[in-house]
Amino acid sequence: MGKLTESQKLILQNLIFVEHYNHIREETGLTAGEIRDDLISLQHHNMIEVFEGFGGNIGQKVRHFDNDHPELFYYRATKSGLDAMHHRY
Repeated sequence: MGKLTESQKLILQNLIFVEHYNHIREETGLTAGEIRDDLISLQHHNMIEVFEGFGGNIGQKVRHFDNDHPELFYYRATKSGLDAMHHRY
């Protein structure tokens, strides 16, 4: 992956711990489309992990998430994502 965008850096900063999609929206102020596109890109480059979630409970890690409904999942930065974030500033 090339250089991280500012929005990708902002998202990764909020994913040190497992966080719900709504947390990302509230903390970053990014639009739903920006977040969706960045989550897809970050997941494709193994910079985030995606988890199922139901009723506030975090479930198992999923390989792929429903791109049309990112609000149904929880996310966490991987070691690669954290490393990329710190080395790209």
